[in-house]
Parts: sequence; C-alpha cells; structure tokens
Amino acid sequence: MTWISLALRNLLRNARRSITTIAAVALGYAAVNILAGFTAYMFVSIEDAHIYEQINGHAQIWKKDARGYGGTDPGAYLISKEEFDAIKAFAAEDPRIEFPAGMLEVKGNVDFNGLPGFFIGQAMVPEEKDAIHQRSTALRSADGDTYEGTPITKDTPDGIGVTTGMAESLGLKIDDAVILMSASISGQMNAIDARVLQISDTASEALNNRFVFLPLALAQSLYDTEGVSCVRFLLKNSADTDAVVASLRDRFPESEWEVIPWYEVSKLYLRTKRMFDIIFGLVFAIIATIVTMSVLNTIGMAVVERTKEIGTLRALGLKRPGVVILFGIESALLGIIGATTGLILTLAFALTVGVIEPTWEPPVTAREIVWEIRILPATLLGTFVLLVLFTSLAAIAPARRAAKQSIVDSLGHV
Repeated sequence: MTWISLALRNLLRNARRSITTIAAVALGYAAVNILAGFTAYMFVSIEDAHIYEQINGHAQIWKKDARGYGGTDPGAYLISKEEFDAIKAFAAEDPRIEFPAGMLEVKGNVDFNGLPGFFIGQAMVPEEKDAIHQRSTALRSADGDTYEGTPITKDTPDGIGVTTGMAESLGLKIDDAVILMSASISGQMNAIDARVLQISDTASEALNNRFVFLPLALAQSLYDTEGVSCVRFLLKNSADTDAVVASLRDRFPESEWEVIPWYEVSKLYLRTKRMFDIIFGLVFAIIATIVTMSVLNTIGMAVVERTKEIGTLRALGLKRPGVVILFGIESALLGIIGATTGLILTLAFALTVGVIEPTWEPPVTAREIVWEIRILPATLLGTFVLLVLFTSLAAIAPARRAAKQSIVDSLGHV
C-alpha cells in the first residue's frame, strides 16, 4: 500500500502531464472499443441481412452444379417433389431445424397495360418467407416499415411483390393487375394473371429494376412444375449451423447435392469480416503505440526530473529493482486510471447512441436503419488488460536506465 500511495503522490507532482497521459490512454481505450462495438454491430447486421432480410436461411441445399448454371432451361437442376418431400422428412426429425422452405427461381416478362419488362425473381410460401424475415433483429428500420402495400398470404394466391425500380419504370401501383409470362419447364410459353400487393427496396441496384417476389404456388403454376430450385433451412439457433450442415452432408451425398452454410453463400460477410479484422488490428496497433509512447515520454521526463531523488532513495537502501518497481507502479496507475476513464467514456457513448438512435443506410439494405454500438465485455476486459500491460512495460526502459546510474552520479545530477 505504501508503494501505491507513493506512486500516486509522484503522479500528482506534475498533474498536468499526468492528466494528459491519462487522457491519451482513455481516448485510445474508448476509440478501440467503440470501433469494436460498431464492428460487432456490422457483423451481426450482415448476418441478419443475409439470413433473415434476404430470406436465405441458415443453410441451403441445391442439386450439384445448380448454383452455377446459367442456361436457358428452367427445369434444369430442379429438386423434384419427391426429393423435396424427403428433405422435409429429414428436417422434421432434426429438432435443431425450425423448418425447411422451398424456393423456386423464376424469370420471364411482366406486362402492364401493354408495357413489357423483364423480371427475375424468387418464389416461396409467403408464410415461410415472413417467418424467416420476422427473425431479423439487428436491422431495425427507422420508420418500422419494410415495404409499401399489404401482406402476401395464402389468401392472396395471385399477389406479388415488386421493387421500387420496377414500379417506377412500369408505372406500377399497389393493387395493379399484371400478366407474368415465361417458358415452362417443357418449353411451352405460359402466362398467368397477378396483382401487385407490395413495393419494396432491394439492396442490390442491379436487381432494383427487375426483381419480383411470387408465392411458390403461383411460380410453380407459371413454370408448370411441382419442383423447387433449392431448400432453405431456418434453424432455432444460429450456433447449430455447422452441425446441421454436417448432418445434411452426411444424409445427402456431395456427388448429387450441394449443402451450403449461410456464410459461404454470403461472400460479402467474409470479405467485410476480413476487412474489419485488418482495420481493427491496425487501429489497435496505432493506438497502442501512441499510448505507449505517451507513457514512455511521461515516465522518461519524470525519471530525468527525479534523478537526485532516485540517488537519495538508493543511498537510503532502495535496491535497483525497487526503482523499476516504483516507476512501474506509477506507469500502471496511469494505465488503470486512463483505461477506467476510457471504459466510462465507451459506455456513455454507447448508451447515448442507444437513446438517440441515429440512422444510416448500410450496404446490406436499401432503407435507413438504426445503428448502434455493441458492448463487448470480453473486448472491454482484454483491451483494459493490454493497455495497462503496455503502459507498465513502457516504464521499464527509463527506470532501468536510471537505476543503473551510480548513487554518486545520481546525487550530482544537475
């Protein structure tokens, strides 16, 4: 306790310098953890966007080579009704799976009052689509709306959703009647009537002028098939993704099927995570260097100013290691006080953001959403320990240099 009391008194000798160093540590700590909290929010948002917002589910199963097929045959690589039933039976036996949802990719032409437009789209059972979408929690819309119009349900079998770009280019409004035309899997042209019930944005500019959502039964009627392009699995817990994927791969051999976890489908997630890992590492390295140099400068100046004092302490019997320990404690106190102040700043900033609820438009969605700073206890603790360690080690070099001087030279220092 005497060592700590003495170290605190020494820090108060030059309060301005000590406060400046503490501020550097506090701001460095806060900057690292605010960035880490925003990065964590970004990762969760991208995961939410891909799994729930874009209705991809936690895992998908396709016929082998189906995803890379770019031909014109709509029936190529479709999962038949019998195969789909077998997949659903397998999912029903696995308690980790909420449900499997069939998805059919479609493309063709949409006609509104004689004005044609090309479309590509996806078809799912509306209730299954909504069940997946409602699990999204990270991408909270600023106004709470995700589309204009009314829900598409089993009671609206001819209802479709279009993007804002398509609605603008064709002059579509809610409840307008359109005609969807496409070649069936047998190669015959087919046309069906549909009504626009929803208009919404999509994150991809390339799709914003031509994407359409259809109920699965409507799309199957257009293609004259009972098959689906792939099956998407919604799990009860995201942590079970890898285990469920492994089970699916055991049941459905790679020679005929392709089972993909969500993070392999989403290249954006992997690229963004790698990018932010590099950014976070560089920021932490820069801040740690600045903090260490600031503490090194503070302790170095203190050592020079107190050279005679060190000589006096040595003359009174303090050993060389004692000098290093004394300055090490002073430096550690700078780190502890600074990191504690930084922790308070981080929590205050995160809470302020949570109260204000600022909005932005991230690359994973086309609407404004509320952004946040996540509190990461492990990162807060790890950064605290590392900064205190760095500040403590910063005192070793100048303290050892002072301790190596002879008592006579220290007492005669001018």
